[in-house]
Formats: sequence, C-alpha cells, structure tokens
Amino acid sequence: MTGALQLNGSAVDASSIDGPALRCLREDLNLYPGPPEPDGESTWVLHDPLRNRFFNLGWSEFELLKRWSFRDPERIVQSVNVETPLRVEMADVQALDQFLDSHELLLSDKPPHIAQLLKKSLERQVKPSHWMLHRYLFFRIPLVHPDRFLSATLGYAKPFFSRGFRLLLVFTIVFGLYLVLRQWSEFTETLDYLFSFEGLIFFALALIVAKCLHELGHAYTCKYYGLKVPAMGVAFLVMWPFLYTDTTESWKLKSRRQRLAIGAAGMYAELSLAAFATLLWSFLDDGPIRSAAFFLATASWIITLLINTNPFMRWDGYYLLSDFLGVQNLQDRAFAIGRWRLREWLFGLGEPPAEHFSDRMRRFLIVYAYATWLYRFVLFLGIALVVYHFFFKLAGIVLLLLEVGWFIGMPIYRELKQWYDRRQMMRWNKNTITTFALSAGLLALFIIPWQSHIKAPALLEPDLHKTFYAPVAGRVLEARAESGQAVEQGELLFIIASPELDYELEQVRNQIHIHRTSLGRIGTRNLLEAREVIQQKLQEAITAYQGYREQMDQLQIRAPFSGEVVWVEDALTPGRWVSNELPLASIVDKRSLEVNAYVTEDQLGGIRQKGEASFHPQNPKIEKVRLEIKEIDTTSTRSFSESPLVSVFGGDIAVRENADGELTPQTAVYRVRLGIDGADLERLSHQVLRGTVHMAGDSRSILDRIWLKVSSVLIRESGF
Repeated sequence: MTGALQLNGSAVDASSIDGPALRCLREDLNLYPGPPEPDGESTWVLHDPLRNRFFNLGWSEFELLKRWSFRDPERIVQSVNVETPLRVEMADVQALDQFLDSHELLLSDKPPHIAQLLKKSLERQVKPSHWMLHRYLFFRIPLVHPDRFLSATLGYAKPFFSRGFRLLLVFTIVFGLYLVLRQWSEFTETLDYLFSFEGLIFFALALIVAKCLHELGHAYTCKYYGLKVPAMGVAFLVMWPFLYTDTTESWKLKSRRQRLAIGAAGMYAELSLAAFATLLWSFLDDGPIRSAAFFLATASWIITLLINTNPFMRWDGYYLLSDFLGVQNLQDRAFAIGRWRLREWLFGLGEPPAEHFSDRMRRFLIVYAYATWLYRFVLFLGIALVVYHFFFKLAGIVLLLLEVGWFIGMPIYRELKQWYDRRQMMRWNKNTITTFALSAGLLALFIIPWQSHIKAPALLEPDLHKTFYAPVAGRVLEARAESGQAVEQGELLFIIASPELDYELEQVRNQIHIHRTSLGRIGTRNLLEAREVIQQKLQEAITAYQGYREQMDQLQIRAPFSGEVVWVEDALTPGRWVSNELPLASIVDKRSLEVNAYVTEDQLGGIRQKGEASFHPQNPKIEKVRLEIKEIDTTSTRSFSESPLVSVFGGDIAVRENADGELTPQTAVYRVRLGIDGADLERLSHQVLRGTVHMAGDSRSILDRIWLKVSSVLIRESGF
C-alpha cells in the first residue's frame, strides 16, 4: 500500500493575497493514490480519519489540493495551468472549496467559521421521530474491535491466501461434487429434512457459523493487505439481523485486484467451508456429525448464491461489480445517470448527463439503475407485507405504510420535486407531447368509471343431485338403474345384500328370544332384581334390532327425487361385491340447474339485481349461458366443501384449512345464486362446469375500486 501524501505545505501570509484567502485544510487529512479510471486517468483518495470517511478525487482535484497551501485561488489556477497539461478555472477552485467546506475538511479557526459549523451541527440534529425511523429501518451495533486480534492471528490465516490452498480447494470442489452426484438421491432426501422444525434449527446454527467465517474472510484479507479493521458487529435492516465488517479502509488500496479480493473474501471463505463440508459428508456415517456437514454445505452454497452475489443491494456482489467496473459509488452514480435519462425521455430538457461515461458504460449504468429500482420495489414491498403480518393489526398497518412511504414513496416524491423545480425549462416538443398524451391516457384509465362488469368465479351444477353409495359393504342383488333412465321419487334403483348385517340381525333376534324366554320363567319375588336386569338387556337388544332393520331398509336404494340417472358404475351386475366407498350411480334434476358465483366484498355493493348476467364456461367449446340473478347472500361464505372453485383443487378462491379440517376462504366472499334460461337447460343437461360469471354492475373507476379495496382492508384489519 502506498503511503499518504503531504497535503499542507508552507503557509502563505494572508496579507499578501488580494481578495479573500482560502481556508487551510485540516492537518489530519491523508491523501492516497487510488485505482486508475477505466480510461487510464489517475485517481486519489482523500481520507478523513476523524469520521473514517473516504472521498474519491480526480487528477484536477489532486493538483488543486497539492497547491491549496497557496490559499490564493488565482495563484493555484496559474500554477496548475503552467506546471501541468490541465486547464482549470476559478470555478473549479470554488467548486472544490465548497466541497471541502460542506464535508468539514477545512480548518475553522475564526468566529464566522465556528458559527457556521455550529449552525450545521444544529441542522444535523435529528428529530426524535426521524431518529426512531432511521433506527428502526437500519442501524448497526459494533460488537468488537478486532484489529489487534487479527494482527496477532494473521499468521495462522496466511496459508489460506497461498496458491497451494487454491489448488486444494479446486480439487476438493470437483471431487466433493463427484461423490455427491453418485449419492444424489440420498443427498436430496437429506434436503427434505431441512424443511422440518429441527432441520431449520440446525440450518440456522450452520448459517451463523458460515456467516461468522464469511466476515472473518473479509477481515483477514484486509489485514493481509496491511489495512485496519476498526469494527465488526451486527446490523439490522428492518429488524432483520446480519453481520458486518468495517472494511472502509480498502479505499486506501491503489490496486483494483486487491479491492476485488477483499470484496470476494467472504464468499471465498464460505465456499471453502461448503466445499470441505460437502466432501466430508460423503465419507461420514449417518449421525449428528454428518448432518452438521450437510447443513454447513447447504447453508454456505445457498446463501452465497442467493444473497452475497446479488448486485442490487449493498452486499458483496455490489462491491465486486463496483470494483470490477472501476466505478466507485456505483449505485449513486448509476441512479443519477438513470434519472437524467428518464427526464430526457419524458421532457427532452437537453441537460448534459450527470457524468460523462463512454456510451457502452452509460447504457450499462442506465440498465443497472432501472433493474435496481425494480428489484428494490419488489423487495421493499415484500418486506412491508412481512412486517404487516408479523405485528398485531394496527401496528402492522402503520409499519406497512411506513415501509412503503419511506422506501418507495420518498424516492418517487424526490424525483417529482426535481421535475417541478425544472418546470421553467420544459417546452413543448416531441417528448413532452408524448409524455402528456400517455399521462392523460393513464389518468383517464384510472379515474373514468368505465368498468361496469363484475367478474367472479362460478360453478354451474344441478341444485338437486345425488350420488349413491352402498350403506355397508355387500353384494348386489338387483341393479335396476341405467344411464339416461328417467326415475320418479321413491323408485327402487338397487338392492344390496349384506351377509354381515344378516348375521348381526340374526344374532340380535336370538338374544331377544332368549331374554323373553328368561322373563317367562321368573315368577318369585326373590328374582325381581334379576328380572330388571333381563328387561334392560331385552330393551337394548330390541333397540339394536331396530337399528339393524333400518340399515336393512337402506339396502334398498331409492331415488330421493324425480330426475334422470346420469351415471352408473361399470359392470354393476347382480352378484358383484361393492364397498361402502364405491359410488354406484348419480341422478340429477335437470330442472334445478343453477350457477353459484362468489364475489368479493368490494364487488358486492356494485351488482345490479336486475342487470344482465352470463356464465362463460372454462371449456371454450361450450357457449356462454344467459343467467338471471335469483339471490345474493348477505353474509359471507364461511367454508367450502370439495368445490372445484377453491385453490386446493385448482380454483380461483384462495382457502386455508382450519383446525377442524374445513376449507375457509382467506378473504370474505359472498355467494350469488343465478338461474339458467329454460332454453339452455336441455343443452347443458347434467353437466357440472367451472367458469366465470359476468354480471352487470355500477360503473366504477380503477381508482375507486382500489380505494374500496384498501379501505375495506384497513377497516377489517384495524378493527374500526
């Protein structure tokens, strides 16, 4: 690592300077050579040790700082223009002076400067509400100051930086994966254990070990290149904990390869752990040690691939990409380019870009900025929903709005404010006309009440339908039902014989006979107590006999209503044995065909009772059916049976199974009963069809529907 450069030379007498003298730089600042820009231009890093902050400087800023001790802007400009190929102006000196002043890098030894510092300090004081907000969303807790420990133990870690270890690691990965592939089915079966409660506990422990090793990888690599590691600890992002290591001193490194090594060290350590754990798993017998090796392997591989390589958040993947491209503060600079490009597309302002990059790099930064925005929108919206469900109702709503407002709403608000500030620059051109037309179209789409139809999942089925089963397992004596046969109420369809039931009935009949005979023989007063016992047994036997007789009567299966036999079990001939779980036949009343649709709470109030309605079957070969609304339930449907409309059977109504095994809808739904036009009854026959009902409703805009949905959720969840 190259040492720090001297910033302050011999001071110049301020009295010899015409005009205001520049303030001196703080004497504790250090300047380090930085990595070259992609175009080969040199860079430098200015270090503020008081706050441990680093500032990236270009060639012109470096030459100006070298001459800052002149304290005369004109002399500094003249010196740079004469002694270097650069051409700077007074505006460059003023811009650098403002930059140094805003970051408090200049000496403040006079009352006006001290007063200015105090004013800035007061402005930076965070209000209690803002302090709580920032601390809730993100905060760090440094746990240890490991620099002395890392220096003392660096010798033990140096072998892991050797070429020999890298070759060993490559061999371990290849050989370990080869052995696992030979036992792949056994390995994946162990993976199923990961999703059990005990498996999640072990996975969490393995994850802690892997992440500790990850942070040690960053820390030891910093020490290997001669840097300090001031702190290691735990940080919280929306109350989600993760470990961190302060590697900000990597800014001092001139070599981009060394910076990349520090950024990749954590993943390198985790993948090394995973590689050796994977190899070890193949040689161990089943038991706790093998399970531990499995969890170390899977935790390291999974977390490294899913989280650490992600370039859209400030994890290792982001810093690796930043160092690889040679673009420090990658996201801030990409966002600035992305916002500039967006304004040009929308308004054609003709502003120069925030920074000058090559066309290829600029296109990449724009794509990266938009991809990051999209990723963060989905991520933060997901975090907000998790927070909403994690806390009790009212707190969940407040925190959800806080998350959405801070992470999604605030960036949008700041960009809209920039548009407003540039309103004087906007002129009618191709871009603004296109933007205005699209905005007006989208606004009209949201606020004009053009949607007047209500769609709801529905099921077309007969209201009267019955599937027959044998009351008990038995043998078919007669099968009179045939498919397509018209039957009248009470007509005999099947006769089933049950030898087991016959036997039980005969046994009970014999018991009745025995008990009655015993009662006839008891005549003395001494046997009155025995008589009461026998009478009780006789009554129990008679009751059992009546129950068996009722079951015998049920063996004669009759039609409960007039209708048509629509289906009969194949080969249901006399003599065939059937179980009580085998369906024998089904009949329906065609005249009772109806459609049951299920609407949400916000759709309920907009249905027109006398409006048009139609059923659109899921099967495209069947034409739509005209309907009329017969009844709308005023209370929500509490549970469903095995309906094709629910999610567990592939339907659109989301349900969950409660403790009693019932399928209850996750959101309130209301049944709408609709009748079918007589002309369609014969065409649809006995079919049970899944589809969608279209009903005429009050015209509502998309914005109105969103507001009704949001307000209903707020009222329901907050308990208002």
